[in-house]
Amino acid sequence: MLRTSILLSLFCAVSSSAFAQLPFSIGLKGGVSLTNAFQDNTYSGINPLITSTIHDFSDSKDYVIGPFAEVRLPLGLGVEADALYRPLNFATASQLANNPLTESFSRFGSWEFPILAKYRFRLPIVKPYIGAGPSFRTTTSDIRSLSNRGFAIGAGLDIKALIIHISPEIRYTRWGSDAKSSASAGAPALSNVNQAEFLVGLSF
Repeated sequence: MLRTSILLSLFCAVSSSAFAQLPFSIGLKGGVSLTNAFQDNTYSGINPLITSTIHDFSDSKDYVIGPFAEVRLPLGLGVEADALYRPLNFATASQLANNPLTESFSRFGSWEFPILAKYRFRLPIVKPYIGAGPSFRTTTSDIRSLSNRGFAIGAGLDIKALIIHISPEIRYTRWGSDAKSSASAGAPALSNVNQAEFLVGLSF
């Protein structure tokens, strides 16, 4: 009985020590988009008897925020998974013949889930890193036409300040082409397949 208790205690101590040294970190990442969510398009003269103009565009840049987790592997390698919330801003300005200009604004919510393989250069204090991997997207509305798969690449710095890691980063995502949709579905114009953003991560 005593021998079993000693072995069990030893096992728990070793397991606790190993868990404490596990290279796993969690944190919060936020930033701003450097590109518009939707393409800027102008359509005019659909009916030759009526002069009309329709302008689809994003009326503001989007912010990004959400949790992330990273597992650090040997040789400077690692895997990061993010869950980033991003509002999508869409506006339409239309004018028919000599009528006043009318504008409508829509706000959509989206969640992006990039999974990045990372390489961290092994330098003291400040460690540059690069990352790349697939990214997936879902929306909180019925705009099903938006592409939901893409590929992301990024580069940044891992700065250790006491027990906190600060990670400024520039990231680029190339989304697939949007699906065709009907106007009756209430779907907006085509999204921008090129997405760039500036992010800052805080992790422990």
